[in-house]
Amino acid sequence: MPENILEVNNLTTRFRTERGLVTAVQGVSFHVRRGEILGLVGESGCGKSVTSQTIMRLYDEKRLARYEGEILFEGKNLLALSEKQMQAVRGGKIAMVFQDSLSALNPVFTCGDQIMEAMMIHTRKEDGRKLSRGEAKEKAVEMLRLVGIPDPEKRFSQYPHELSGGMRQRVMIACALSCRPKLLIADEPTTALDVTIQAQIMELIVELNRELDMGVILITHDLSVVAETCSRVAVMYLGQIVEEADVLSLFEHPCHPYTRGLLKSLPSVSGGRREDLYIIEGTVPLLSQIPQGCRFRPRCPYARPECAERMPELETLPSGQTVRCFRAKEIAEGRLSDV
Repeated sequence: MPENILEVNNLTTRFRTERGLVTAVQGVSFHVRRGEILGLVGESGCGKSVTSQTIMRLYDEKRLARYEGEILFEGKNLLALSEKQMQAVRGGKIAMVFQDSLSALNPVFTCGDQIMEAMMIHTRKEDGRKLSRGEAKEKAVEMLRLVGIPDPEKRFSQYPHELSGGMRQRVMIACALSCRPKLLIADEPTTALDVTIQAQIMELIVELNRELDMGVILITHDLSVVAETCSRVAVMYLGQIVEEADVLSLFEHPCHPYTRGLLKSLPSVSGGRREDLYIIEGTVPLLSQIPQGCRFRPRCPYARPECAERMPELETLPSGQTVRCFRAKEIAEGRLSDV
């Protein structure tokens, strides 16, 4: 059994606002094994990106954010590290690919300089010395070639705005992978890209995952991508994980009403062109308006009085799936009609 490269235990992230503390992520727990791809899915506003950025500790902890729980990376709690110690982890051992490459890349530095910077900070030669600028440039060009960018020597000297969206995304992946991280967090890595480029980017991430034996957290709302690339899936709703399972079990036997709704919302290949798509009634509430009891209750077709009184705990079913729902066993046993 592969070892866990990351263990997140009871993680809570709160933000300081003019109206007081707002909880964006509450009690989140999951793990990532070395060499596996974990999918983190859910609608916009469910806390996926906040979870990933908390793992990287990207928020201003003095003025903005407050963290609770544990984030164990290679046995060390990242929340207990100083900012200087965290800088040695961030970008070197844990890397992140952001949604918007044009915002994530620095517009006043060339693509090559941005890849070189990470390597010159984090990479050491066998004798312990840092890379020289010439050595870093050679490796940066090699990384551009690795991520499939044509004419990498030319692209090395270009600025982000001179490249297409797909190429910028590849440059960002090259930056993230330049130091051979042990964990890659890919936050909607194919946002705003055309379908062909999306497929190429995802194929590249899967290939490098296997080649480098690194753990990957893939954050997305595209369940078709999850089905093709992930081995396990965690479904988030309003700052909590509501279901976790291996990808086959989740797609064949979803046990949380929210997961069932997400899967039923997918268009069917065999459906008629005029067939209406299924929609989950309502919207994700604001963080300042979290309902009492089960957070999905106002939108759930299976809700009962108990759901308004208290929050369901995560429960492990005989199938191995972990579900946060009072009626999970009834759903798993087929005693409730489809959503």
